[in-house]
Amino acid sequence: MILLIGLIFGSLLGHILRDVVPILDEGLKVGFEQLTLNLYLFDISFSINLRITFAAIIGMLISFLIADFIRK
Repeated sequence: MILLIGLIFGSLLGHILRDVVPILDEGLKVGFEQLTLNLYLFDISFSINLRITFAAIIGMLISFLIADFIRK
């Protein structure tokens, strides 16, 4: 749970600071493009994307260190 919070916090911080430090918002987009299922009466569309940024990785590492420090 703490690692997920670190990922989210790191991503948000990287997005906010992208004008100051542009490398923090650089990353890799992983996922599936839009998949559409047409069932005559209605259409269903699915899409899953995950954007892993440099800031998110840093946030995850910091949260891991904090969690390890708290556990001891």
